[in-house]
Amino acid sequence: MIEERRVNIESFLRRVQVHPELEGAPSLAAFFSPDAEVFEAAKKANPGNGGADDDSADDPSSPKEKFTEKAKHFFVKAGVKVNVARGGELEDTRDGQQMEEVDSYLNTLETHVKSLSKATLYLVHVSKETSTTMHELGQSLFGLHQTYDPESSANSSAESEPAKKSNLPSIKTISNVFASLSAINKVKSDENEAKVGSPMNQLEWSIKAARLAVKRRTNAKLTYNTYLQQIKNREASLEKLQKSVDEKGHSGNADTKISEAQTAVVNAKQSANKALSELDTITARVFREMDRFKQGVDLELRKLYVSHARVQVDYSKQLENEWSKMLTHNTGSRSVSPVASLASASSSKEAEMMMI
Repeated sequence: MIEERRVNIESFLRRVQVHPELEGAPSLAAFFSPDAEVFEAAKKANPGNGGADDDSADDPSSPKEKFTEKAKHFFVKAGVKVNVARGGELEDTRDGQQMEEVDSYLNTLETHVKSLSKATLYLVHVSKETSTTMHELGQSLFGLHQTYDPESSANSSAESEPAKKSNLPSIKTISNVFASLSAINKVKSDENEAKVGSPMNQLEWSIKAARLAVKRRTNAKLTYNTYLQQIKNREASLEKLQKSVDEKGHSGNADTKISEAQTAVVNAKQSANKALSELDTITARVFREMDRFKQGVDLELRKLYVSHARVQVDYSKQLENEWSKMLTHNTGSRSVSPVASLASASSSKEAEMMMI
């Protein structure tokens, strides 16, 4: 029971995660975070909480300095993105090669699942289309039966010869058969949708969720590279400032500027180390979950097609019974066997099952 509950909750959370309006929401990221401190920090960072929970008083930097720092970080990050767009490479961790394998696996899986989904959902929708077609066919046959029935008294006169008993089923009987087949295919379509169509959609959502996990890791890598670029920029500024002091001599505030530049370099290095730690954490989580994800995809695909086969088997007997109502009449001196008459249909079903 606990395992079934876990699977259902995970399925629900995956739907929330891939929701177009929720996937990038900061509140969702805080909710998914396992760290209580992160969740509390997110609550404090919410502007709607007022000043009581605001921790800005503990921060020595002024709002203006915060804004300036964020602006600098934004422009550095934009520059890194432009460099990547032009073909530049981001500095990766030691797990970069393994991460490329994960990305390649998801690309291949996505291609195959799209093909499987298209073909599988076609098989699901065939039953619904067949039900509609047979319903229309049955209605037309019933209307035709009402216009003329050779075995009814209304269509025979005293002068005419009595109608010979035909070995063929009446139009009314055929109409009733198609009505029953329509109902059977409708139920079959609903069963297929519940047991095959919905699980296939959930499988596609699982792949999208895995893509979002990889995307988050890419964003973490971009943040790490942004701080690395900041270190280079600040070290260059510090070197330029020291060179200027060496050439022009010390001015009144030269030492202060050098000290601030050195502090800026240290802060950038600390931020880079923190970003690297976050990147490693996300990478480890992606690898851990990817192993479970692969096993889950394999299991879900097998369950899906076994369910499809069971639906086909359950309704094949009902369909055969209805078709046989049209084939059990004697032809001449020989009786037509329903089994023999359905041999070609059975062969096509076997071929379909073999394909699955």
